[in-house]
Amino acid sequence: MRKTMFIAIAVVILIAAPAFTQTVVESHNFSSMGQWVPGPGDWSVSGNRLHQNDPRAPLARVDKRLPQDGIYQIDFNIRYADGGYRSDQDWQNQHFHAGFGVQVGVSNPPLRGRSWGLGESYLLWLNLDTRPETRSNAPEHFGFRAQVYESRSNIDMSLLRSSEARALLGSELMSVDIAEALQREFGYRMNVADLEPFLYRDIPISIRVNTRTGEIGVKDPTAPLRFFFSVDPAVLSGNYVALRTNSLAANFSDFVLTSR
Repeated sequence: MRKTMFIAIAVVILIAAPAFTQTVVESHNFSSMGQWVPGPGDWSVSGNRLHQNDPRAPLARVDKRLPQDGIYQIDFNIRYADGGYRSDQDWQNQHFHAGFGVQVGVSNPPLRGRSWGLGESYLLWLNLDTRPETRSNAPEHFGFRAQVYESRSNIDMSLLRSSEARALLGSELMSVDIAEALQREFGYRMNVADLEPFLYRDIPISIRVNTRTGEIGVKDPTAPLRFFFSVDPAVLSGNYVALRTNSLAANFSDFVLTSR
């Protein structure tokens, strides 16, 4: 039976967020692959970084056994290496398409195998898509977006849908237009050119998960915001997490799991 899900979304300014007392449970500096299991894509480790080297891989993924219980937080850095556009002309026209994310609540994934979804789990995704065809045919993916995908099986995954999301976002799809959120909260107008400085440095990612209540908080790496939403807590009690990229070569560093 499909698990019941409820969602509520809030945008919280981080300086007003409650403190999170941390105990380090796991820390990985990627001096070796360790217990990370590479799947699709071209994965390697060097210079204390985990690299996904294929800029065209659509379903790149690496899995890590990580039992998830209580309240925990995942922090790591990601740095752009290559990809996100199909040609020099696309680069000049600022027609980009790339994304990355973390899949949580995963149970027994198809290790080393290709899959769209990962059983019953949630994919927390940061997506950039400025292609004209996306604006016309799939506007829920257009722009720079924080998204949540609900995975129901290894072959069935789509944007999370909720009537509560419709009330807060104007759409039942869990796809937050970050530029719109920044303008609403701070009056700041953001465009694609503003993202260019982030190509040349580590981007800190922070995800907080409460497996008891189903609340997840994802920090926006471009602004002092954390997006909170609620999902089915029963789905969050997995035994693996996965790092994923799409049409993007990137490297990861300083992966830390903390709990309280």
